[in-house]
Amino acid sequence: MGAVAAGSIRVEGKTVEEAIRRAANLLQVLPEELAVEIIDAGNKGFLGIGRRTAVILARPAEEVAVTGQESNTEPDLEAAAETGPVIVDEPAGEERSAYAWVEAGQVHIGGGELPATIIPGDHFELYVNGRPIAGEAAVRAGDTITVKPREELKDGEWKLTVAADGLTAKLTIKPGYKRTWKLQDRFPASRLELTGEPVDVALPAVTREELLAEFNRQQVVYGIDEEAVQQACTATREMEIVVARGQPPQPPEDGRVEYLFCTSEMARREVNDEERVDYREMVVRASAAVGDLLAVKIPPRPGKPGMTVTGKAIPPPEPKDIELVAGKGTEVIDGQRCVARAEGRPQLSQRQGKVIIDIVPVLVHRGDVDLASGNLKFKGCINITGNVTETMQVVATQDVEIGGDVTQATVRTGGSIFIRHNCIGSLLVAGGIKSIYQSAEPVLTDLAQQLSLLQAAAGQMERGARQRGRASSLNTGYLISVLVENKFKKLPSLAAKLEQLIRGAEGEPEEQNLIQLGHELVRAFGTPAAIQSLNTVKLAQMTAAVEEMAAYCRQLPPEGGNITLSYALNSKIQASGWVKVTGRGCFNTEIAAGDRVEIQGVFRGGSIYAGGDVYIKETGSSGGAKTLVRVAEGRVIKVGKIWPNCTLQIGKRIRQIDNEANQVMVYVNNDGDMILGIF
Repeated sequence: MGAVAAGSIRVEGKTVEEAIRRAANLLQVLPEELAVEIIDAGNKGFLGIGRRTAVILARPAEEVAVTGQESNTEPDLEAAAETGPVIVDEPAGEERSAYAWVEAGQVHIGGGELPATIIPGDHFELYVNGRPIAGEAAVRAGDTITVKPREELKDGEWKLTVAADGLTAKLTIKPGYKRTWKLQDRFPASRLELTGEPVDVALPAVTREELLAEFNRQQVVYGIDEEAVQQACTATREMEIVVARGQPPQPPEDGRVEYLFCTSEMARREVNDEERVDYREMVVRASAAVGDLLAVKIPPRPGKPGMTVTGKAIPPPEPKDIELVAGKGTEVIDGQRCVARAEGRPQLSQRQGKVIIDIVPVLVHRGDVDLASGNLKFKGCINITGNVTETMQVVATQDVEIGGDVTQATVRTGGSIFIRHNCIGSLLVAGGIKSIYQSAEPVLTDLAQQLSLLQAAAGQMERGARQRGRASSLNTGYLISVLVENKFKKLPSLAAKLEQLIRGAEGEPEEQNLIQLGHELVRAFGTPAAIQSLNTVKLAQMTAAVEEMAAYCRQLPPEGGNITLSYALNSKIQASGWVKVTGRGCFNTEIAAGDRVEIQGVFRGGSIYAGGDVYIKETGSSGGAKTLVRVAEGRVIKVGKIWPNCTLQIGKRIRQIDNEANQVMVYVNNDGDMILGIF
């Protein structure tokens, strides 16, 4: 290092740039106006280890130009390090000025004999050697300097507001604050002005005592939230908080009507992911039977009064009432319950505080009955403008009218069935339970006859065995099974046919006896082992039950339950009343009617069981199609043309037709003989 020029100062800093800025501040020149010699460029070290500060020698550049030479005097670096971060070299024989700086919030004095000046500014109080100083202070090295920040206090703002409805009291808060000043670090200077950064500490705007006093002034006495009060009295941020809540009045319950039926004409049934779905049963249509409860009125209930935060009661509004009114086909009982007095679809309307419920007796279905529409099931009449398609069902308690065909479907009704076109591969049941009883009557009659003969034959064999002294070794069940297998072969098939007829019954109370009897007969004659378990006592009991049920079926009046259609193929037709076929006729079809049967075309293949007279334009075929026509005792069969292999039966009397004949009338004369005459 060369000699240090006179008037140079030695300055340290974290970096060379920082040391240059300090030197420029001390010499009150711009950094670019300095002549600088770097003594030590410094080192940041690694993680603070081995760090060194930068050291420079600086003086105004103009002094270098004037002197034109450098001093050979080398500065004492070790002495400078002990006295402070900055050492100023002055020419010998001149007094040096002291200088002051701020580091880490403390004021330091260093330098020569002439005093430095400290200006406290507006935000600090200055104490020199324990004495307060107003204005500027001259200080020297060795003086004790104390600086205290001034404090500024600003009160918070708050306001308590009671809502117009009196249900809440809300406190709006803007906190106050206490402001102090943090002394900023300054570079060394002979004239040092203290500067600081403001430091604000938020203060709660309201105390608990002040808030309680405001409660008292505004008469807030109900629903005070202690937790909210505590939060408000300690809040140090702007906020709005509800400090009291009233009790709103509990609203009344208006009068209403609960409907016990689906209020829409049709709705789709909801199913879950795991449920097996029959898409024919997805559509539900509302319908009601006589006596069904349709709706119940729920009377209005008053509400409960509330309370404002100022302790005033809030009355609830008055409830609204509603009137339940009977319409067509309904009755309202005691103003509370609406009951159906006719079958059909319930329909409601509302106007001017009234609910009116009517019964619409006819369900009109426009279009086909298919998967899109679902099965039709209705308590009342059904009018279908289209066809009834494959696998679909139409069930009604009253009449059904179908504008198209019925194909491989089922139609059941408690009234009559009218089909404008054809019935193919389908089941028609008209008259409800009556049709089932009347269809079962001829089967029950045959069962009664067969059971009576079987009982007589088994009894005769038992008596013969006793006469021969072999009663102990006689196996009655085995004998009955042999008789059934060889002589009474029709019994198992008749029992199965009866069960098939009652399979469509829905199990209403009046049907239970017939259903139970059918199940018992099937169990008794269903297997050889079951037949071998029979005895003459059981046979007598079954015979009596079958005869009683057959007599009951014969006594049912053939009222209603009629079926009219144009053409039938491979179908089953059951009617409690009459059956009328107006078109080509019937092929391979079974007809069971409680009253007369009229076929204006051909009846070829199949059977007819009628409780009344039968008229057929033509029956049988030239090819000998097996055809049976059977009527009740005392009834008449008329056939325009009859072919061989047809069987005609009146009561228990049977006649097989062997030759073609025209205009045949079959009846029983006064002597009980079956006569084939001409009409």
